[in-house]
Amino acid sequence: LSFLLVILFIVYICFAQMAVLNVLTGAFCQNAIDSAAHDQDLLTQHILHEKQKYVQRISKIFHDIDDDGSGTISMKEFLKHMQSSEMQACLESFGLDASDVWTLFKLLDMDQGSYIDLDEFVSGCLRMKGHAKQMDVARLIYQLKWFDKRMSQFMSRTDDRLGLLLGDEEDMSRGIHR
Repeated sequence: LSFLLVILFIVYICFAQMAVLNVLTGAFCQNAIDSAAHDQDLLTQHILHEKQKYVQRISKIFHDIDDDGSGTISMKEFLKHMQSSEMQACLESFGLDASDVWTLFKLLDMDQGSYIDLDEFVSGCLRMKGHAKQMDVARLIYQLKWFDKRMSQFMSRTDDRLGLLLGDEEDMSRGIHR
């Protein structure tokens, strides 16, 4: 009988130890999960703060380029300031390639009105900051496929109509009227 009680006591101790370790592990895991969620919130706040600082610095650059204070940047103003190596370096420090000034102006001028306002400048700089994102590449691929399809349809219709026109001219030159 005492041997059976010893075995039962050992099983009880093992079970109690496993239960306590399980509770401790659960507490540590929950703490780690809560910390990770808090870190995600901090990361989100940090990203938003950095974006706000970036927008403020880009806005300052816009106002520096806007010589006449009109609230818009003309191509002339843009070219004048982009010839400065300091301005090029400043834009490159924001992750923008300032080597092709004409293309940069056209990419920033979203409404193609030959003037860039503050919203176009800021949103364009945010959009072009850094390397191409996967979404940008996917959008370009989609647009190219769509354009290729439309162009193929247009070319096919044009070939058909041109064939009809040329066929009609040949018929007319032979004296055949429809």
